[in-house]
Amino acid sequence: MKIKFIAFVALTVLLLQGCKKGEERVTPSGYKYIVHTNVGGAKPQPGEYVYFHAQMRNADSVVYSSRTMAQAPFLQMPTSFEKELNSNRPASPIEEVLRDLAVGDSATVIIRIDTLPNKPPGFENVKEMFYDVVSIQIKDAETFQKDVSIERENERIRRESAQKREPEVAVQLLGILDQYKAGQLGNKLKTTSSGLKYMVLEEGAGPKIQKGNMVGVHYYGILLDGTMFDNSFNRGSPYVFPLGQGSVIGGWDEGIALLKEGDKAVLFIPSQLGYGDEGSGAIPPGAELVFYVEPGKPN
Repeated sequence: MKIKFIAFVALTVLLLQGCKKGEERVTPSGYKYIVHTNVGGAKPQPGEYVYFHAQMRNADSVVYSSRTMAQAPFLQMPTSFEKELNSNRPASPIEEVLRDLAVGDSATVIIRIDTLPNKPPGFENVKEMFYDVVSIQIKDAETFQKDVSIERENERIRRESAQKREPEVAVQLLGILDQYKAGQLGNKLKTTSSGLKYMVLEEGAGPKIQKGNMVGVHYYGILLDGTMFDNSFNRGSPYVFPLGQGSVIGGWDEGIALLKEGDKAVLFIPSQLGYGDEGSGAIPPGAELVFYVEPGKPN
């Protein structure tokens, strides 16, 4: 974990200094790239898996970053680099550059926009795309398969544990709803300027969740009459999304940002921060929503 952090910080600092520094190289397919950090370690071999972080930039403006993803992306190196180079498969500049990077190395790939079949959103008025990458881990095929098996078993355990909690969470939330409607929550209930109400039932030990970060939220949602319209416990997996990017209802973007990882809380979301006058599916128009939520790191 330490090498991942150091490598990413080093990459960020170097990129802020501009892309002209560092050693310029060219991939076998002709893509230019600049090596910023070269720690001199072992490079990936054919068949190995390379985990990395990346960001796409329009000059100094970051359009995409893998740091918003639940997990770091990875690529398996072709089993034969030479055979792959001579095949009809389109060359991948990121794959080609990762072949040249040891763990902790960082580089910037320069891609001419006119070589792409379509201009990506955010790059309509520029000639080049800068793709910054840092290698964070290399696994051989055997280790990769073992880790996949372990993660699948851990996911099964997490899923079954969450599913067992569904009845308990339902009873707890319905009890809180009764207190809410009877006006018995008192100063436990906090209200924001937008009209969102929330209460923290149990404080977690994690950090406050930052805008733009991926977050995994277990939730149980009900209407004011106690009708459950959706919950993650019956599925056994949290809902994962980037906080503050508008990918969820406004009440979630605002409410989850008030919490820390590991908190257990209830959000009372007015319709204007939910599904408004139109409603959605089982949620009627103008409905106030009540959510039990547990935010944490994405699995």
